[in-house]
Amino acid sequence: MLDVNMPGMTGYEFLTRLSRQLTGDTFLPVLMISGLPEPDTQLQALQAGAMNFLTKPIDLKVFLAQVRSLLETRFLSVRLNEERGVLERLVQRRTEELRQAHYELLDRLARVAEYRDDTTGRHTQRVGRLCYLLARELRLPPDTTSLLARTAPLHDLGKVGIADAILLKQGPFDEHEREIMRKHAALGAKLLSGGTSELMQMAEEIALFHHERWDGQGYPCGLRGEEIPLSARIVAVADSFDALIHKRPYKDAWPMEEAIAELKRERGRQFDPKVVDALLRLYEQGQLDFTQED
Repeated sequence: MLDVNMPGMTGYEFLTRLSRQLTGDTFLPVLMISGLPEPDTQLQALQAGAMNFLTKPIDLKVFLAQVRSLLETRFLSVRLNEERGVLERLVQRRTEELRQAHYELLDRLARVAEYRDDTTGRHTQRVGRLCYLLARELRLPPDTTSLLARTAPLHDLGKVGIADAILLKQGPFDEHEREIMRKHAALGAKLLSGGTSELMQMAEEIALFHHERWDGQGYPCGLRGEEIPLSARIVAVADSFDALIHKRPYKDAWPMEEAIAELKRERGRQFDPKVVDALLRLYEQGQLDFTQED
């Protein structure tokens, strides 16, 4: 409750200063009192933020009714803020539950691809972890780094549509078999398509483009250089490096030093030079030992 005429400053000035100090969610009803009955006085008080205005001499019953109304309004405002806080927490919890469910679904999809091809072992998990380290080394935003770690293991999801006779073949592929294997990129992207979240969109682009080459000689679209999404360029390096240092039906495991040398040779040809350089730094820092785990 404020009087228009107060020592030191007017009620308008006090109310204006008070309003500036209140946060957006704070509701403080103010009753302004004045002995000046002019309409301009009432208008100025309401414009300054007062909820109601009384003119002296004050009728006690009217005064009490006004105060009661303002207190009820204040109470309802507080309750509303409390309820809104509860609802916001419920929404946050539900959003987190949905996010975790989404993550679990992606993890299970990655396992489907992994179990489909027993020769890959923990390949998808290692690729996800290596992509996380590469993204961090490249100083990508934390959210992007986290998304990449979650979606990279799905890069070979399309292999679920490749026949066992080809997927599990002992020895190198002939040209016809190689063409069929190459279809796994488009198939994986199709399985992941239609998602509206950043998570699903990144998973789709990784599945589709992780076999593109920096020099434009890759598949399925023949993209070149930075036309290839960065997420796919990172996965391409991580996927190839892990495949080199582990045994496959068509090859023995390479020593890590030879795999590093191969990436250096393909720097600027098959792979993005910046991503290769990031992996070399990780190697020099001794952060790639986990990739040799089976």
